[in-house]
Amino acid sequence: MKRWLLAGALGVAFAPVALAQDAFDWKQFEGEEINLLLNNHPWTQAVRDMADEFTQKTGIEMNIEVFNEEQFRARLTTLMQAQSSDIDVFMSLKSREGEVFNNAGWYADLTPMLEDPAMTSPDYNYEDFGEALREAETIGGKVIGVPLNLEGPLFYWRKDVFEECGIERPQFLEDILPAAEKLQECKPEMIPWAARGLRGAVPYALAAFVYNKGGDFKTVDGEPGLCEPATIEAIDYYATLLGQYGPPGAANHTFTQVIELLGQGRVAMVHESSNEFANVVRFPERAEDIGIDVLPESRETGISRPVVIGWGLSVSEFSEDKGPAWYFLQWVTSAEVQERLVDAGVAPPRTSVFEGPAFMAWASELPVRQEWSDALVEIAETGTSVYQSPTTRIPEARDIIGRAVQRVMLGEQDAQTSACQANEELKAL
Repeated sequence: MKRWLLAGALGVAFAPVALAQDAFDWKQFEGEEINLLLNNHPWTQAVRDMADEFTQKTGIEMNIEVFNEEQFRARLTTLMQAQSSDIDVFMSLKSREGEVFNNAGWYADLTPMLEDPAMTSPDYNYEDFGEALREAETIGGKVIGVPLNLEGPLFYWRKDVFEECGIERPQFLEDILPAAEKLQECKPEMIPWAARGLRGAVPYALAAFVYNKGGDFKTVDGEPGLCEPATIEAIDYYATLLGQYGPPGAANHTFTQVIELLGQGRVAMVHESSNEFANVVRFPERAEDIGIDVLPESRETGISRPVVIGWGLSVSEFSEDKGPAWYFLQWVTSAEVQERLVDAGVAPPRTSVFEGPAFMAWASELPVRQEWSDALVEIAETGTSVYQSPTTRIPEARDIIGRAVQRVMLGEQDAQTSACQANEELKAL
């Protein structure tokens, strides 16, 4: 009797939802066409292979343009400044350009469509996205995008090489430099360390060094903080690692070069994006011989504060097809699609997927997957999306910070001189 009552209660509770799902018209915009401008990213690569499924479900055709990040940003800026209707959907990193793009009027407000039952499937469940990720996609009370992933820099190391050389895996941030020195002696043919050295890309990987050392990109009164002792120490440490133990040409390297070195087995330690996990383990033997964790905390401060960010998808304010564009956003960020993207190494921003049986089963199949998953949980709980001094001119600020690191790495200036010079530039900015 009790089982029957429970089943009956569940049937009453879920019947309206099921009926509403059946009633939702995914073919409302059949025959329409949308244009997507996307950054070259593991998410993009996976979604492009699934594009026909969206068309079959909705009848909406898609044209997808994919560029490497610098070219992607240049093309997006050109089109948006021209208020072109040629782009309907674009990727956007709100922690980088959110305020600037919003002030320019480039984001369509998704709130009316999100709240309209005729435009949003009842099983979409926007609240299922992590709160911090939803907040990042909301400016001035407007929903200007939906999260598509969760990511941040992680510490990758070659377990087999450390074992072969009899070197302990670094437990603290301060252990990385002596480990690099020992690796150089033990395996002179291998690069001990690799990380981003390209000017605008440096702050993303540098930030955890700064925070763990007890530094910050701003002072307590909100001024740029590069000239503070702990921040100078972190800049010196990062630049020394890359300058003395990094690959040739490191000042021109971003994630593509770092991950290629790791995948090819030419480097022993890297600090690089969690997003690149799938690209790394595609190389032979990497799934068996690498370890993954959050960058070690500082022995001196006990602080572990990683960077965590998430790309989002937005609809252009200048689009003439906002409805079909919103349908694509719903479909591609649905729980069903996100579960499938896990196989491509895309960390799901939906709580139900990240904590769901499919993702947990996938992670438990290999130790390295579980390490990756555990590290993502940690950065989501403890991380920050800020890796520059306070300003809306974020790309310029990050260039200034990256150039300060480059000057030290290339031996042009000592850390204090370079950091304090950059601090004055940031104040002027």
